[in-house]
Amino acid sequence: MDEVILKPLQPGDHTAALELLVILNPSTPPAELEERLSVILTTHPHYQIIGAYISGKLVGLCGAWIATKLWCGKYLEIDNIIVDPDHRSAKIGTLLIQHFEKVAREENCKILTLDSYTSNHPSHRLYHRLGLEIWGFHFVKPLDR
Repeated sequence: MDEVILKPLQPGDHTAALELLVILNPSTPPAELEERLSVILTTHPHYQIIGAYISGKLVGLCGAWIATKLWCGKYLEIDNIIVDPDHRSAKIGTLLIQHFEKVAREENCKILTLDSYTSNHPSHRLYHRLGLEIWGFHFVKPLDR
């Protein structure tokens, strides 16, 4: 397998990023995902998004926020980790998570967190293998219904 290069997502890669984000969020229209990505990248300077590239092609991405909460202090939350289905099981997800774990340690975060759809069992195996633990539930109440 060719070498995987991790680097910040470049503006010219937003179309490829959206193609990946549609895989992770199939019920959200692509135009809405594009709008959300634009808002995040332009109004949240504390948000980082890293791309995984093989031979110059974007094959995975992962975003992260660093913030502070009363219950845990400073933390890094991984957001929207996705790997192209043709490149899964190639350790790309592992590399992306390890990248942000290193960032979290460098930034003196107390914990690293992420949310995962309850039905995404393959990702759960990865997260457990990398030392993440299930500490609770993420409750959601949709407000548009």
